[in-house]
Amino acid sequence: MKGLFFLSSAAVVGCYTYQPITPAAAPPGTEVRAVITGAASDRVAPLIGSLDTRVLVGNVIENDNGTMTLEVPTGAMPNVAETVVRLHARVPIMPTDLVGLERRKLDKGRTGLLVGGIAAGVATGVALALKAAADPQAGKLPTDPPPINRIPLFQIRF
Repeated sequence: MKGLFFLSSAAVVGCYTYQPITPAAAPPGTEVRAVITGAASDRVAPLIGSLDTRVLVGNVIENDNGTMTLEVPTGAMPNVAETVVRLHARVPIMPTDLVGLERRKLDKGRTGLLVGGIAAGVATGVALALKAAADPQAGKLPTDPPPINRIPLFQIRF
């Protein structure tokens, strides 16, 4: 049962590729990777809290003919006891800010190879475990467990 869960989680993770799209063709809810200009990077750096902002990966929230708002992850909330709260920033992007825009898409071929490789690994592990647990000599099973040797280091007697 655990192997099935592992294989299904591998299928959810999958392998993704990025395909170029035009800014006006990015519908809301699409995960995109936007490469922006240096001036736009300087403008959005305080919003994200990072100086390395030339490539933004996030979800399109609004898109009005290329003028879009991206929701970009900025990290996690510190000092949270039980659950991790992910923080996001909404970044306005103009069409003139973009150097390139790409949409994330699941690559079925690479994901199939990944799942097949994991399934082959699990099957090999199970086969090796079953072979190792097999009786090497039929009919010659140990009758008693091995003796337990105890060495008393400290004893209290009443």
